[in-house]
Amino acid sequence: MKFVVPGSNVRLLGKAIHCLAKIGDDVYLEPTRDSLALRTVNSSRSAYATFNFGSSFFSVIEQTRAKGDSMEEDRCKVMVRSLLLAFRSLSVLEKTVDSCILETGQDCKLLISLNCRHSVTKQFSVGLVECEALRAVYDITRCTNRWIIQAKVMQEANGNFLANQEEVTMHVGLDSFKMKNYNDDYDEKKQVHTELAMQPGEFEQFNIEEEASITFCLKELRSLLMFAEYLQLPISANFSQGGQPMVLTVSQGQAINCTYVLATLADQGQGQECERIPTTTTSTAYQDTASTNISQTGHGRLHSTQRDTPVPPTCPTLSPDLSTIPMEMPPSLHPTLDNSMDLRPPDSDCMEGTPPTTKRKNFLFRRCFDATFNPQAVPGTDKVLAPDSDEEI
Repeated sequence: MKFVVPGSNVRLLGKAIHCLAKIGDDVYLEPTRDSLALRTVNSSRSAYATFNFGSSFFSVIEQTRAKGDSMEEDRCKVMVRSLLLAFRSLSVLEKTVDSCILETGQDCKLLISLNCRHSVTKQFSVGLVECEALRAVYDITRCTNRWIIQAKVMQEANGNFLANQEEVTMHVGLDSFKMKNYNDDYDEKKQVHTELAMQPGEFEQFNIEEEASITFCLKELRSLLMFAEYLQLPISANFSQGGQPMVLTVSQGQAINCTYVLATLADQGQGQECERIPTTTTSTAYQDTASTNISQTGHGRLHSTQRDTPVPPTCPTLSPDLSTIPMEMPPSLHPTLDNSMDLRPPDSDCMEGTPPTTKRKNFLFRRCFDATFNPQAVPGTDKVLAPDSDEEI
């Protein structure tokens, strides 16, 4: 497939790639006959993001394969660091690039061509790591709570949290909305406690059917807010209770549709564990593997959004019977032990690791070893106050 992005949308495409780079290390490219989808998932399977660009986003879409060929052969996965090389500076792309061409070749390469002004063309050839489809398993119709708010308003609210804050807890009621920072080992003396409250009137839509308290990662929310604020679009959230995924969406007609699926943790009082977002991968021509349900061990300290599912108890370990071991050593081994081992403590003058004495050390500390008391130097020692007693006869 071949997609031609006009110059006015190149910056937007680069911004989407920058948002994906904040979540995962790889980007899945899934082209169709009239759209292109960019997907990623983090290493702990607790956050999933997808950007779907419709036909109106591109100026030209060409099908390079025959009609009988499957579209699955054009699916590929590339490293996000490789894509960032082409879309590094967004401000420069907006000023200098007239069009961008994304094309998959026959040699398992993704060719990125940037047609700049003054007839300058930059080409980047990115190798394909794998070729597989990625999907997150969730049902948005089962969510009982929903709110919609302008990205600028939510961005100003999240500005109250520290830049290094990793997780937040959201409490929603029928007419209340609160967010506070979440820490596993909370200490009032060492950490800053932040809590903000918003009124339902600040939301464009605030439909809460049941009260909920969920904890999620703030990093992914900030990534989506950055993209939505650039487009001046509202962001919508669909969720139920803690432990179930929260779906964040931003859309601009049929041109752009962005979806984030975040794993959540229930409040401590609810006692509900958090599960990872189930994702499925389907194999294609480059990798012949069956469809699986990915669930791997989480990494990092994010216990709320990256917590492992409960594992079955391990089998009891076998302990050896020590009653059969004799308490005393056989007599035949005593001579060998006495002759082969010298357990005497080392001589104090020959301790290993003692540095050799040097003239400099003797010169510096020689006064410490001199006699500090001289009886002849005491005044009055030459006077005899009491004579010696007579010897016995």
